[in-house]
Amino acid sequence: MRIKGTVNVLLVEDNPGDALIINQMFKQIHNIQSNITHAKRLSEGLEALCNRDFHIVLLDLQLPDSQGIGTFNQVHEIAPDIPIIILTGLEDEDFAIDIVGEGAQDYLIKGQVDSKLLWRSIIYSIERKHIEHRLRESEEKYRLMVEKIHSGIFFVDSGNKLTYVNKQMAKMLGFTVKEMINQDISHFTNSEGESCFKKHLKKASEGKSLEKSAYIYELELLNKDQTSVWVLVSTNPMFKSSGEYLGAISIMTDISSRKGIEKSLMETIIEKDRDFFMVMENMVEAMKPLIQNTMHSPFEYDTKFT
Repeated sequence: MRIKGTVNVLLVEDNPGDALIINQMFKQIHNIQSNITHAKRLSEGLEALCNRDFHIVLLDLQLPDSQGIGTFNQVHEIAPDIPIIILTGLEDEDFAIDIVGEGAQDYLIKGQVDSKLLWRSIIYSIERKHIEHRLRESEEKYRLMVEKIHSGIFFVDSGNKLTYVNKQMAKMLGFTVKEMINQDISHFTNSEGESCFKKHLKKASEGKSLEKSAYIYELELLNKDQTSVWVLVSTNPMFKSSGEYLGAISIMTDISSRKGIEKSLMETIIEKDRDFFMVMENMVEAMKPLIQNTMHSPFEYDTKFT
């Protein structure tokens, strides 16, 4: 990454000797200009963050007015979008893992840092924070798209439990999202509907290559008062990078009022429906960050929603 212009650095460090060493390291970095604001207390650092713009914070956790992880938490709360690098004299691997897990970008041990390592850490920290920001914006855009779309959307895991349901899906069946989450899909259909859905899930989980029409199927669901709701569903499987089946994303449209229309005609109608088409093209990417909130391993997926 090439950083252009002056890098504004907030150094929160009460030890004058350590602060001097950090300043000298910046002078040894010849390919950038830096503007360092030095705060000797946490209160001074927080005030600086409220009044000035910074690219990076270098933070000592043992300060006269704050010690430990609470020091980081206060800075992170005031400036969640600014990358924070922890400077410490303690070599504690477990603590380093914990505080990076809390949101710190790096953990550097005083006495083991030179100008090259410091600059590399700053570059990577700023870049990672920038990527995180872009991902949050993307996730929010997709989340809004998923929630505002007129179609019902749901994700079932490998055990057929609903781990994601959008508001429209819940509304179609007269439930709240909270009432549907973690329930087996069979709770919302009759025996015939359950058999139909599981048949298509089996095809999806086995990764069978079928004609597009084979993945678009009619399904009878039951709403809260046990009244039938006929929907047209399209399902797409998701897999871990190892090939293990994770579950499937489905998108559905209520066709109760048009049940008599032939399936082929319904497919044509859906193809021309702008909302449905948009979701079909973007659903996997839209759902990926939402689904990963409930999973802790990366996955791969079919790029075409069938």
